[in-house]
Amino acid sequence: MLDKSDLTEAGAIEQAILSHPDVGEASVVGIPDPLKGHLPFAFIQPRTGTGALPATPSKELFKEVNQLVRDQIGAIASLGGMIQGRGMIPKTRSGKTLRRVLRQLVENATEGAYDAPVSVPPTVEDAEVVEKARAVVREYFEKRAAEGQPVEKAKL
Repeated sequence: MLDKSDLTEAGAIEQAILSHPDVGEASVVGIPDPLKGHLPFAFIQPRTGTGALPATPSKELFKEVNQLVRDQIGAIASLGGMIQGRGMIPKTRSGKTLRRVLRQLVENATEGAYDAPVSVPPTVEDAEVVEKARAVVREYFEKRAAEGQPVEKAKL
């Protein structure tokens, strides 16, 4: 279980995800879960390529990344979901990832409130990145809902 304020655990999970050769950047936040409170939820950017990506990664990539997390963190560790895209992880001008913004977007999405405002600090490097993240989160959760999968446990 990932407590939404446990950045140490999020950092360890991010390191495990980044050990996958196809992942160039990762950020982990907590997604609400009715049984465990929160599950780790990953935002990833591929290491290579420039074209558009679907928000939902392939099942194979998800399984490979999830296995790396389990191998490196422990058998109990498991991702609640994973979103992929390019240029969607917001950062401050000093390069710090704005996990709080991503977490708010995911929490809003689990309630279907895709357009709900999020707190973006004035130190954000590029506010448009937040809107890119919002669009990718919406695409991901709408696909989950269309497939009849519960959004609070966004398993692939």
